[in-house]
Amino acid sequence: MKRDEILAAVLQSADRFGADNPQQLAFLRSRLSRCAPAEVFAGLFAVFVEGAPKEFRSQRQELAGRLLDTAEPTKEFDLVECMRASLPSYDLSVEQLPQYFARVLGKQAAIDALASVQATEGLSDGEIAAARTMRWWLGDPTAGDQP
Repeated sequence: MKRDEILAAVLQSADRFGADNPQQLAFLRSRLSRCAPAEVFAGLFAVFVEGAPKEFRSQRQELAGRLLDTAEPTKEFDLVECMRASLPSYDLSVEQLPQYFARVLGKQAAIDALASVQATEGLSDGEIAAARTMRWWLGDPTAGDQP
């Protein structure tokens, strides 16, 4: 499967079955295990930037996050750029995306990347909240209280 097919499969599964269907999760994990790690990451990450309507966003991102949890890691991405790109659409209840970044590149690298993104001008209030929440999910003591 290529990234576009992975994205379509995740969206279709989340919209039809939600993020908690064990059979669908096992099925998707099985299919993804036969794909190139970079394609898996790109397809799953696309869920976090695709700008879904709010009523679909949580289930879609939760499913993609659960799949990231068990995906073979890849380092073929720009951490700061990925974090910046995910902020506008990031669902604050999905901890797996920042935790994936920490697992692959290190917790401090993920926190530092978020701090770098937060230091840029022009972030919306929602993007600031998303970056703060990601830092909280990573256990950053400077992130403040849980949002």
